[in-house]
Amino acid sequence: MSICANLFLALLASIGITPLYNLIKGSQFNPKGKHVYVTGGSIGLGRAVAIDLAKKGANVTIVARNEGPLKETIELMKKAAAARKEQLVQTFHYVSADVTDKTQAIRALDEAASAHGGQVPEIIITCAGSAIPKLFVEATTDEFEHQMKLNYFGTLYTVHEGVKRMVDANIKGTVVFVSSAMGLIGFAGYTPYSPTKFAVRGLAENLRNELMLYGIKTHIYYPGNMFTPGFENENKVKPLVTREIEGSGGLTPEDACKGMMKGLRKGYFSITTDFDTSFLRVSSKGVTPMNNVGLDYILHIFAPAGAAQFMWECNYKVQNFGKKMLKKEL
Repeated sequence: MSICANLFLALLASIGITPLYNLIKGSQFNPKGKHVYVTGGSIGLGRAVAIDLAKKGANVTIVARNEGPLKETIELMKKAAAARKEQLVQTFHYVSADVTDKTQAIRALDEAASAHGGQVPEIIITCAGSAIPKLFVEATTDEFEHQMKLNYFGTLYTVHEGVKRMVDANIKGTVVFVSSAMGLIGFAGYTPYSPTKFAVRGLAENLRNELMLYGIKTHIYYPGNMFTPGFENENKVKPLVTREIEGSGGLTPEDACKGMMKGLRKGYFSITTDFDTSFLRVSSKGVTPMNNVGLDYILHIFAPAGAAQFMWECNYKVQNFGKKMLKKEL
């Protein structure tokens, strides 16, 4: 009993170890004065991130296909920077490019460096992505290929070229991948999308270790549903069973950005912004760093039961929908 009591007390004490470490070390993410490169920076999370970086004193390049929304985001960034008490000389630039095209992805990085006095991006944040949720048998292979091309290869082309430039310039930079809660779990309706975000996760987990060779930090963010124009488009084609499983909750892009920045300041590798996604992170953690030693261990205790319950709920809802489909009640 005394051994169990001591272990329990040690576990409770460990909850405070990580916050104390973070307090002593201070913020581990400071973009002030640095060149930050954001893909998907015209709308949604990318826009929110770009505006927040402008507030923090960064020099920012945003990349997306459509020039109109890019120009709008630049103006919002300028207003955010002008509202700072400490006025700085900052450079904001946009590049209209399709990051799924390797040649355009490289050209965008060339333009970004040129616009910032030859400065290679010191921080890369990959927000570009989209989802086309459909049932597996109803989705076309073209839709599978499109999402893999944007969500994975659009990320890969940017990070591969950007990291090579960091290494050549001896920059101890930072790479922030944006995955999704669907990069931690899969269920009906997300077969065209979820595997692409698992692929981003796999890339990030490999690079977390490998880029230590060059002193480059790696992080990955797992947001849940965000109320963005892209999410509105998703809901136009999203299967009813998928809506039933995931519910109606979500975050604004601004709240998601705050959560991501909070995780970056604390130096977390895997970043989440709500309890459910944190639970999924711990349930499928694999060989990755913990965020909070004590809390993560406690979540690990309950993770198997919680995961099993969620699986049973998913199974029940899918089977129930299947029965209705057979009876042609949907």
